[in-house]
Amino acid sequence: MKKIYRYCLNTKCGDPKGIIRKFLTEHKIKYTDDLLLVFEFSDIIRDFDEVVEFINSNSSPVIQVRLEYSKKELDEAKYMRIFLKQYSGYPQPEAIDVKNSYINYTYDITNFCTKCSSGLVQNDSFYLKKSFNIKKIRFGGVYWVYDTFFITNELRDLFIKESFTGFEFFPVKNIKTKQIIDNIVQLKINAIFPSKMNYEIGKVVDCDVCKQKRDLMKAGSEIKVPKEILKNLDKDFYLSQEFTGDGHLCCRHVLISDRVYRFFADNKIKNICAQPIVFE
Repeated sequence: MKKIYRYCLNTKCGDPKGIIRKFLTEHKIKYTDDLLLVFEFSDIIRDFDEVVEFINSNSSPVIQVRLEYSKKELDEAKYMRIFLKQYSGYPQPEAIDVKNSYINYTYDITNFCTKCSSGLVQNDSFYLKKSFNIKKIRFGGVYWVYDTFFITNELRDLFIKESFTGFEFFPVKNIKTKQIIDNIVQLKINAIFPSKMNYEIGKVVDCDVCKQKRDLMKAGSEIKVPKEILKNLDKDFYLSQEFTGDGHLCCRHVLISDRVYRFFADNKIKNICAQPIVFE
């Protein structure tokens, strides 16, 4: 496993004399130079500390961190957290008081906090403005609901054949006609992971409306859980106990078993990012 650091600089005020560009070239770090100066490098390069010190002392960059795993590490993982490479733009997140907001149709909003989005309980189908291109990607999701996935009917039938567990299928409906969209179903995960997760905390969200607190995972942090719970894991899909994300991006982590990951690989489902869970 290695950490990849992605740096973004304003090209006009971030490196006006080209000092950073020259440094990157000398250290054989590729970059793109358009409206932003963008480059990335891993923590395993020989001169990592020198690069970080130089860039940070000569600029004020926006830094993103992600973890990158080898094929061997992914193949040997018993469970892993997944998220999508590509999300679609529906449903739009209309305000809760808008009559035709999908939230009003899909959820019980009795205990909904409009500040941090906690308290929503799904009790009906998702209502989309239109069906996104699910046929091409087969396994997709919508912005603003990151722990909810949608799949093609073909993939649903394969899931049934494989006897995957921890979820149920929900129909998806058109928000205008209220009719079922016939080429897509929701993969509604209902199994909850039996242990809390340990990870580096990047931010604590303290909602001043409902008074709930959430520890948000720091980017580039590994997820660790007690090794002894492994023998009790009998589902293929889980939602974490923890919620992460701020405001209406609040959601749970989604975890899958190794056999689901192999299924995705064998069937060339390419819209998946995976992060192994560390059992210790």
